[in-house]
Amino acid sequence: MIILEKANQKHRFPIVTICFIFLTLFTLLFDSYDSYSFTPKKDFGISFVTSYFFNSTFTEWLTNVIYLYMFADNVEDVVGHFTFFFLFFLFGLIGNLTYFFFHTNSILPVIGTSAVVSGFLGMYYVFFPNVKSTMVFEKVSLNNVPIFLSLSIWILVQTYLYLVELHYEVRSTYIGQVVTFFIGMLLAHVLVRNQVLDRLEHNLRISTFQNKTVLCPSCNHPIPIQKYGRIHCSTCQTNFFFDRTGKKFLP
Repeated sequence: MIILEKANQKHRFPIVTICFIFLTLFTLLFDSYDSYSFTPKKDFGISFVTSYFFNSTFTEWLTNVIYLYMFADNVEDVVGHFTFFFLFFLFGLIGNLTYFFFHTNSILPVIGTSAVVSGFLGMYYVFFPNVKSTMVFEKVSLNNVPIFLSLSIWILVQTYLYLVELHYEVRSTYIGQVVTFFIGMLLAHVLVRNQVLDRLEHNLRISTFQNKTVLCPSCNHPIPIQKYGRIHCSTCQTNFFFDRTGKKFLP
């Protein structure tokens, strides 16, 4: 299963996200990952930090990059470049710590950006629950699914995979993805209380150079309006009603 984000307006160019994407692409050129992978039973060392910049295969890298490009860029837009840079390292460290606590005596090395991606997905879940997405399964795809629903299914799948592998005594990193997802949600709730979304909405609104502008509740696209009433967003095809009490979705 993979989740594809639909339209979600940004105010800032995600320069840090792009840099991390190219950095992880560069690490694919390494012949061996042994000295950069994290093994709980060994000393932590530099591998505790370097492991989440590497991916074992091109397919794994591509999957993580798709999620970074689609979701992390909007998180960077909300929290700012410096905070996003710090969060990338934080989620990676939390993922490795989780793997260490659950598999203390493991001699299996781990690498991958999946825990970092999962943390940003948790933040996206809180920041943009109404953004539309496409859920792609092996033989079917579902369109226009609200992100809070598609990501809820995604994290349930990750949890199920961890429980299955736990039952068969397979050491995996799925538990790290689950933990960082919920840590990301918690941090996002704290930031929302500090009005980060209000500042983003203000920046998106003034970017239109229109005094009377409302943001689409689904994709955050600024829409100039003349009066209250029924509004259609041409970017994501969402219909909603806007008056003094706020915005309400319409069928």
